[in-house]
Amino acid sequence: MQRIEGRVAIVTGAASGIGLAIARAFVSEGARVVMTDLDGAAVEARAAELRERGGDVRWLAVDVRDPDAVDRAGHIAVEEFGALHVAVNDAGIVNAGVTWELSLDEWRQVLDVNLWGVIHGVRSFVPRILDSGDEGHVVNVASLAAVLPVRRLAPYTVAKHGVLGLSDVLRADLAAIGASVGVSVVMPGSTKTGMNPIGTIAPETVAANVVDAVRADRAYVFTDDHATNEVETRLATIIESRRYVRS
Repeated sequence: MQRIEGRVAIVTGAASGIGLAIARAFVSEGARVVMTDLDGAAVEARAAELRERGGDVRWLAVDVRDPDAVDRAGHIAVEEFGALHVAVNDAGIVNAGVTWELSLDEWRQVLDVNLWGVIHGVRSFVPRILDSGDEGHVVNVASLAAVLPVRRLAPYTVAKHGVLGLSDVLRADLAAIGASVGVSVVMPGSTKTGMNPIGTIAPETVAANVVDAVRADRAYVFTDDHATNEVETRLATIIESRRYVRS
């Protein structure tokens, strides 16, 4: 998708952090944007700031755990702007603990947002992108944890691995029907956000990579060189282990 100007994008988790940076980047590129977040007051305030700078923006309080709420967001994007071309599934949370000591509620809290939230976005947004009859793009924001397990972050790691797999299957399914819709899975390293205040990568760096990924149809989007050796070692170990016993 070479042209972002004039396109319609929806961004979940857009009140802060990476989601807000992506919304700002799309507005700067001339896109019309629907910003959603669980925190309605915060996303309203951020949307107002973008409007003051000339952005064509709408906002909506959305809990991505609720498929009906996500579907309403997709409906409003089309109702307000006439179509939907780009969907960014960014909303996410994190908790920490030893894998076997985390309660089921703690597991569900993360999986419901970080994995099911993306599934709900795919189910609601992709059909509307296809209905536009134009080229489009889906951006699923995962994490370096999609390719590198993180100690004490089992639910988060499981969810992000799931987002990587979901993105790959979605890309294959869209290609099978000849759709002009790309799919990118974004895997930032330690990013400075409200969820991770000690991060070192600016959300704006991630957003710049997202814009580039939409334009260049990058399937796998790494935004930095964090843990490069560890990721490559894991991949090499998996490949080297591809042997089995024949009966």
